[in-house]
Amino acid sequence: MVYIPGFLISKVYRRGSLRNIEEGFEFCFVNRMTPLQISGMRGLSVEVDGRLHSADKIQAILSGQPISLSEGALAKPIAFAKDSSLVIQVAGEHLSQGKHVLKISFITNEYGGASLKVSDTIGESEPESRWSRLKKRLAGKRERMRGSPLSVEGELGGVPLDPDFGRLEAALRREEPDRVPLFEAEIAIPIQEWFLGREINSAQDEIEFYIRAGYDFVPVLPPFFTPRLMRTAPDADGELSEGDRTRAWLTESEGIIKTLKDVEKFPWPQAEDVDFSSFSEVAALLPPKMKIIGMLSPAAIFGNTSQSMGLENFAYALYDDPAVVEALFEIIGSTYVKITRRLTQAPRLGAVFMSDDLAYTEGTLVSPQIYRKYVFPWYRRIGEILADARLPFIFHSDGNILPVLDDLAECGIQALHPIEPQAMDIVELKKRHGDRFCIFGNIDLDHTLTRGTVEEVEQEVKKRIRELAPGGGYGLAASNSVPDYVQPENYRAMVSAAKKYGKYPIRV
Repeated sequence: MVYIPGFLISKVYRRGSLRNIEEGFEFCFVNRMTPLQISGMRGLSVEVDGRLHSADKIQAILSGQPISLSEGALAKPIAFAKDSSLVIQVAGEHLSQGKHVLKISFITNEYGGASLKVSDTIGESEPESRWSRLKKRLAGKRERMRGSPLSVEGELGGVPLDPDFGRLEAALRREEPDRVPLFEAEIAIPIQEWFLGREINSAQDEIEFYIRAGYDFVPVLPPFFTPRLMRTAPDADGELSEGDRTRAWLTESEGIIKTLKDVEKFPWPQAEDVDFSSFSEVAALLPPKMKIIGMLSPAAIFGNTSQSMGLENFAYALYDDPAVVEALFEIIGSTYVKITRRLTQAPRLGAVFMSDDLAYTEGTLVSPQIYRKYVFPWYRRIGEILADARLPFIFHSDGNILPVLDDLAECGIQALHPIEPQAMDIVELKKRHGDRFCIFGNIDLDHTLTRGTVEEVEQEVKKRIRELAPGGGYGLAASNSVPDYVQPENYRAMVSAAKKYGKYPIRV
């Protein structure tokens, strides 16, 4: 599913829209990000307070028109313009008064899927308690403080909280900062909420999480959506867990785009319409030394192009119909170049992170020559824009990217993430290429963070700091991201151990 930061969820969900209607209840989303067109929606799942509602009881109404929830599509796409609404109606019993937790996931025919959780209230279930009134006063105080830099006190791993992007900048220059910085591209909302001890409902909440978890930056995403087909597992018997029921994956054998005509008729979002308002919102709340990392993700030029066709179809088209491939790369690559130019003007921007998976465990997904012909020219243009703006260029790819490291360096990329243990030896990578790249990542997701113990996490963090931190140019992170199936206690152990053992000079 597409990762939606907590503060973007708070922007797209219309709080206070949850209400009982004659047939059941409804709630509403508002498009505050970028104009889209949608011809259908599937895999819609609505869960309220842990109870899953059957799909045949759910109705989606987009811009006043019912939208298909089947595998098929409407005869004509419906515009999901900025500030227009998507209403979800659920037939059945009314909801009781009071607070309810809504979990929603869906897949659109054009842009893939998303999964999110929000809370909303219908009336008041009982007279307010003193604690309830106190919480409201505190919430009101936080509301009055919006727009002012956030100040958070405390410690992590025995180290006072002191977010300072200069720490990450030193690592990006391959120098030794005061401590090994933490770095993550994506942290699942349930993990953030567990760590913070409350729901993520605003930019302020998410910034507080990043401070308390020891980061020197907050990632902010300019939302740009391209076509992709996704699937969820069938659950006719109702035996799947909640996570397995809502988790979706990209298909490799099918895609929205098949022909040049499909490319021409698809309603491609325009770079000029991408919403950048979250950058100003977050910038106004950051402590003085904290900065933003702008995220060109969850997939960039190669990922969005290949996923729009399905990787198998894309591979065939490289030889059977290269005009389709060239047209896709031109549209997507040029749009990312324009988005990057806009991104360099964002306030409090410290670096730019681009996610574009080029490889699997054994090697690159396609021949490096394909990347050199279609992909790396766009990377170079982005790298030139960022170099002119004096912004570091951080790159993420899964798998073994050793065959294209020279190309990535020539594109102006200064840091690599996440260095999967099964794909590359991070110690050897830093030894051979640490003079060109800062290295982020490598704490194992296959076992340590997901199935290991807190003690195993601490030992692996110490090992990586001992092997990689001397000389600088290293930031500690998971070996891909921090998904919702990571053990929360293990995540806390990772960030705490980084602070505890990461002080320079390294003595672990």
